[in-house]
Amino acid sequence: MRRTVLSVALAAGACLAVAGPAWAGGKALSCYEKAVVPAAYKTVHERVLVKPATRHVVKKPAVYGYRTKRVVVQPERVTYRSVAPIYQTQHRKVLVRPASVGWEYQYRKGRKVLCKVKHPAVYNTVAQTVLVKPGGRVAIRQPAIYGTVKERVLVRAASSHVVQQPAVYKTVTRTVKVRDAQAVWRPVSARCYK
Repeated sequence: MRRTVLSVALAAGACLAVAGPAWAGGKALSCYEKAVVPAAYKTVHERVLVKPATRHVVKKPAVYGYRTKRVVVQPERVTYRSVAPIYQTQHRKVLVRPASVGWEYQYRKGRKVLCKVKHPAVYNTVAQTVLVKPGGRVAIRQPAIYGTVKERVLVRAASSHVVQQPAVYKTVTRTVKVRDAQAVWRPVSARCYK
């Protein structure tokens, strides 16, 4: 491009050198005029970093819960107590006098007579205390007593993990200058200024 601008400038110089006599009546072969070529711009799209990538550790604490547990409050035990003997009064008939036959006088119709008489047996009821159950020691079993308690248990152990967040980018659009403004010589009509 620089070569083109230089060749245009040289040609313009030649035109001016020739144009001098043209004003005195010579014939112009080509003419050029000075022009300004504006600066050139273009739109570019750039990816820029908005937020760099990060990483951090996320910690999860241990999780605990409760469960109900059956426990022995008082274990089974055996105690002993004394039991008195048991007595009972029993009644029984005892023979006081056995049956017998004897002679005795009786009066019958005003007359005293000797009669053979049968005498029945005579019984009597007597009370007697008898042992029904002997005394001693009796074992008394007392069952165990249970209760419930709540105990703390680990449901999930503590843990940690790394969380990575990628970098954040965005595309920005901007205009950049490609070329500065330049002064150049450009051809005009086949005749130069008269």
